[in-house]
Amino acid sequence: MVVSGDGIILPALGQDVQLGMLYNVRTSELFAGISLWDNAVVNSEQTKDESKVQNAEFFYSTSIEDSRKKSALDVEGSLALDLKIIQATGSAKYLSDTKSSTHEARLDASCTVTRWTRRIPQETLSSMKYHRTLDNPRFTHFVAEVVEGGSATISLVRSASSEEEAKEIAGDLKATLIGVPVNGSANLEYKDVSDANREKVKISYSGAIAENVSTWEDARRVANDMPTMLAKQTNTLYYKLLPVDLLDSNANRLIRSLDSGIVNRTAVALKTGITARLRLDELLQHQVLRNWFPKIKGQICGLRESFLEGESDFTEAARRLLPELRDGNTDYSTKISELRKAISLFEQRVRIAEQFADLKQNELEVLHSTVASMLGQGFQNHLGGLKPESLTTVSAPRVLLSFGGGQINRSRHLLEKKMQSTELCDDSDEDDSDNEEKEKSEEEWFESSQTVNSVRAACAELISLRPSAPEEVIFGVASVDKAYRPGEEKLVTTRIGDIILGYNDRFTIVTGMLPKAPTAPTLTIEEQGIALSWETDQSGDLEPAIPTTSYVVRYRPIPNPEKDGVLPRVTANETFIELELNPTESSVIPRKNGTGDSLFDDCDYQVMLSVKTIIGLSGWSIPAVVRTPRWPSVASRMLDFHERNHQTLSNPNRKGTKPWDMDKEAGNRTLFLGHTTIVDRNCSDPRFPDTVAVRIVDVAAEFEASIPAADLADKNNTIVTVFTGPSGHGQSTQINAFVSYLLGGDFEDFARIMMIDDRGTSQTSSQFVTCYRIRPFSPLFRGKTMLIVDAPGFGDSKGYQRDTFVMAAMSDLFSTVSHVNAIFFTCRAMESRTTFLTPVYTYVSQLFAKDVQDYLGTIYTFADSGKPAAHDTLQKLGWPVQNGEISVNNSAFTATLDVTDINHVRDMWLFSTRGQFQIMDTLLKTTPVPTDSSADVMRDRVDLEQKCSLTEHKIFKTATKAWNLIENLDCLADRIGNAPDAEVSITEDRVVTQDLPEGKGSTRCLHCNITCHEICPYSNDEDIRYCETIKDEKCVVCHCHWTEHCNMRYMIRTKRVTRTMVPEDMIKAWSDKTNELETSLLSAIDAYLKLQQELRDELLDLSQLTKNLMTKALLHDPSAFINYIDRLIHTARAYSFPPAKLVQFATAKNTLLLLQKVKEQGSAAAVEPEALLDILGSVRTEMHRRMQLEMHQRVREEKVPCSLYDTLYERLPPSIKDKAPAPLGEKGMSTQGELYPANLKAVVLLVKTVLKDGGVVAALAVKG
Repeated sequence: MVVSGDGIILPALGQDVQLGMLYNVRTSELFAGISLWDNAVVNSEQTKDESKVQNAEFFYSTSIEDSRKKSALDVEGSLALDLKIIQATGSAKYLSDTKSSTHEARLDASCTVTRWTRRIPQETLSSMKYHRTLDNPRFTHFVAEVVEGGSATISLVRSASSEEEAKEIAGDLKATLIGVPVNGSANLEYKDVSDANREKVKISYSGAIAENVSTWEDARRVANDMPTMLAKQTNTLYYKLLPVDLLDSNANRLIRSLDSGIVNRTAVALKTGITARLRLDELLQHQVLRNWFPKIKGQICGLRESFLEGESDFTEAARRLLPELRDGNTDYSTKISELRKAISLFEQRVRIAEQFADLKQNELEVLHSTVASMLGQGFQNHLGGLKPESLTTVSAPRVLLSFGGGQINRSRHLLEKKMQSTELCDDSDEDDSDNEEKEKSEEEWFESSQTVNSVRAACAELISLRPSAPEEVIFGVASVDKAYRPGEEKLVTTRIGDIILGYNDRFTIVTGMLPKAPTAPTLTIEEQGIALSWETDQSGDLEPAIPTTSYVVRYRPIPNPEKDGVLPRVTANETFIELELNPTESSVIPRKNGTGDSLFDDCDYQVMLSVKTIIGLSGWSIPAVVRTPRWPSVASRMLDFHERNHQTLSNPNRKGTKPWDMDKEAGNRTLFLGHTTIVDRNCSDPRFPDTVAVRIVDVAAEFEASIPAADLADKNNTIVTVFTGPSGHGQSTQINAFVSYLLGGDFEDFARIMMIDDRGTSQTSSQFVTCYRIRPFSPLFRGKTMLIVDAPGFGDSKGYQRDTFVMAAMSDLFSTVSHVNAIFFTCRAMESRTTFLTPVYTYVSQLFAKDVQDYLGTIYTFADSGKPAAHDTLQKLGWPVQNGEISVNNSAFTATLDVTDINHVRDMWLFSTRGQFQIMDTLLKTTPVPTDSSADVMRDRVDLEQKCSLTEHKIFKTATKAWNLIENLDCLADRIGNAPDAEVSITEDRVVTQDLPEGKGSTRCLHCNITCHEICPYSNDEDIRYCETIKDEKCVVCHCHWTEHCNMRYMIRTKRVTRTMVPEDMIKAWSDKTNELETSLLSAIDAYLKLQQELRDELLDLSQLTKNLMTKALLHDPSAFINYIDRLIHTARAYSFPPAKLVQFATAKNTLLLLQKVKEQGSAAAVEPEALLDILGSVRTEMHRRMQLEMHQRVREEKVPCSLYDTLYERLPPSIKDKAPAPLGEKGMSTQGELYPANLKAVVLLVKTVLKDGGVVAALAVKG
């Protein structure tokens, strides 16, 4: 309320206020229709300038309080608006807005255009027509002045989560307006608000202009048009009140001014009350209360209803008392005391509401952080008010974290009673000890750190227990108020955070009773096992709350650096073996590893114990460790077995069995193990008929025969290891050393154990691929059967044919063995010759498909402590040395052992054993890879080589035929060039015609076919009767009737002509001879074309096979063998090898050349045969065409220029065209063109070029 002198200036707030209206300042009430003057007098029409405005302004506010201030509403006016004493409508209705959330961002963009001010003239004031109206005491003031114009406001409102966010969003909204109009024609400019804020902004419009504003586009449009539209409005914006005693001193009214303190206090109380109510509303929308904790939601609803009642009481009291305080006729002291008490009571209720909101906010945050984490991990939700019966009707156990009991599930909160109280609290009168007792009794559960920690600890326990629980056990959260304690039959009240077990149709409190890690078991060694014993938790007759279903023992071997020595048999991360035992048992003796084999001897074992209950597994006990005793090795047992049974084992007459053999040479005792042949497989390659390619044998089949061997196809229980490499590089010795390690051979044993007998020169085992099957004799095998593949070495003295057989044998191996675990390339450590290793590397790499790339390893034999020289060479060649390299020196395992330096032998034994340990460690870590792809590669490779061999013969055959053809073509060209051309002169009469002069004719008899009159003056047939040769209608020359004659424009005469010609017999003789030669050539060309077509198809087939091989094979490089074969040929010639051997090497080289060309050129390898097909096919077509000509035509045709070669030249592939003879050139103005024979000569040169330069045929069939 703005007071100006004795006047009061008030905003119209959208009301239609007119001059002369009466007003009650006590109640802020306008009386429409009541005035002291006639309306026509005080509101008479006035002449106004419509084009002018008195004032125009555009302002914005970021709060409702700021908007009210800018609309001339003071504290009293705002309070009256909040108490609904006055109303804001029309363009001011936005001033009645209240906050819809605790934190709110707001922007009010207002435009006000003031057009003019109207007043009651002085002369009108003194001439009141309705003077008696002043007798009514309600009328205290009248409207003496009005300000008219137009006003409108666009409001942008959005809720926020905090005051900081509200300020940020308000600034964003404020930034939407960057232009402020200063008159009616100004425009607004906007800055885009962020998409996140745009979505949730509520847009509203208040104004005298009828507009629908619901979107940002609408708001911008209306805001842009507001200044112009408002300039035409004449609504009341403000009005001025004057007291009625100015008109009549007897109409004096006693009006009090309100105390600003009491007004401000009332306004603040109302505002804080709104904030408290909004907080309670927001609590009800908390996500925890949407489906969970209905009783907590009921507490909030109950207190909110009580607060709303108190808020309503306070509003009514303030709305009644404030007007009474303005009235000077009331008891001020009584009214002000009553108002103050109402304010104090409401302030107390606001404090209670704020306290309650703080408590519940904390409670809901604790509940959300706990419950949400559990539900997010799959715990079931039973917080929605389900009945307890529904939780126990299922047979499976349910483990629940309970949020029940009186502290959380009471129907009414303690503060609700305080909220309903009408008494003012005075805490200063109460005793401090009473306060402490009261606060302790009213402490919320979540205010106790001990309770909250207990809830979180229980939550963590359940989360850790759940992964080990059986699948049927259900974990969840629920509100359980009553449950049983173990061993009791009376229901008791639960506490928040209790763990409840729903089982056997009852709830049991099991807080603190979840399965815990037991004490470590007691360990002792008993025979070949570990004896464990432990104490059970069951005692007396008391049944535990959570029944135990079994005990679980887990154990594994662990390394012990102090006792294991330099060759530990286990790693630090071995897999645990678990045993599940009956709950009544309290001891067990584990005797087996997870593979079914006995425990490792002389090895530490780690043992732990766990308790398994109906709801899950406890933690593991503290590990206990015990060491197993050392047992006799497999090698020593084999030596004893042979000693007892040597007569039987050494019998050489047992069919299909290689006997055991003890070499008792002094200082070099070696037991060579016998083996029994399981299967022999002959080579499938037709080049090696009736030849054993693969032999599978069972090593030491008589020893401990009760130990079963896994099936060869069992990839989980059979480890297949392939040893391959160059011949003579210690591969057999390496296999012997590896087998000795597997069997536990020791340097101090009575004799060495070996499997491959490589004494002397007879090495039958290396003639084919031998697969040695060794059953799992010791724990070192991990229950796996070992299949050791000894592949014959490459590059031995038997030459290329031998290497070819090894390739074929390996192909049969892959068709026999379904998988491999590792392939080891075995070569001397100091072998660095690229010329030697290249073909061997190529042979080995070409054995496999690409899927074995990661399974290729390297073993360097004859190694020392330095870096192997072979490493760099193999790496340069492309062998994957990065997969793993192992250096060994197996000199302690050679057939002949030098024992003069026993310490050196012992060192070499240890050096070798270290390497064998690495090999076994690698094998145990690998996963099997199928051999299907490698088998396909080898089949394709053998197929490719066989087809190459056939194609090679066909190339020679077609090349020979091609050379014969071109020689015959050359002869044909010479023959055609000798066509008969000897001519003789002949004179004869020839009939000729002679043209007559213009207008003349000749008379010719059609019957006699003669000219009767050479030059006749009559040229018309109808005038022939007048010709001088016609007498009496008949010709005097021929005597025919004149009608038999006609008139001709020329005359016919006989002329003597002399000409030259070839005699007929010469032409015929030449034609017969030429046709005979061409007929023979056509047959030869047809046969050649058929053969060449077959060659083309075969080359394309080879190209496709090569493409497939390069896609699947680890390596395909025929060129790597060409230099190798050249060296073999050079050596064979130098040492005068038999001619058959040289032919064999030459054939191999030709095959490799063909393979290399096909690899390099792909499908382009068939370009040369295709070109020959096209060339000779075109020659045949042309030859056949000429043969069909009549002999004279043929003679003439041979003298006409021919384009056969030039046409062929244009169709040649670029690779051949570049080397072909130049085109002959066509007939032109200055050239005659070449004849058919010259074209045949050019074709001959072209075919020679194709056969000699650049193609597959040229590579093999070049002819000097």
